[in-house]
Amino acid sequence: MRALSSAIAALLFAAPPAMSQSKWLESGRLERWEVSELCGRTGDVRSLARAQMTTTGPERWRQLSRQQLTVEAFVLGTPPMDPGRCYIVARAGLGEDTERRLFEVRDFIVNAESTSVFVVGRNFALPLKSGEPTR
Repeated sequence: MRALSSAIAALLFAAPPAMSQSKWLESGRLERWEVSELCGRTGDVRSLARAQMTTTGPERWRQLSRQQLTVEAFVLGTPPMDPGRCYIVARAGLGEDTERRLFEVRDFIVNAESTSVFVVGRNFALPLKSGEPTR
């Protein structure tokens, strides 16, 4: 974990000026209302979080996410998920061969222009359509 924190700090200091003026916010240290506000303003997923999304989960997910990874939404958790956390709904794959997963947002990057997901945590399988079983 310490190595990840050092790598993140190095990325921030070596980043372009817009990113270096950003604030790195750990969702676990924020109040529920702050997480809700950030989740509602989030517009993209940074490279580190996207890389985490393509390298976690079962083998089938990893294969499909290398073909194509689409972020569908940023949502607050509803039971049984933690209602104080923000989640990313993502779809991997092409055409009919797709899977969906839910990723917990651990860290945000915020600056005057944007709010982005920087680090993701746990992930969960989601059904493709309402009522369709999870693969």
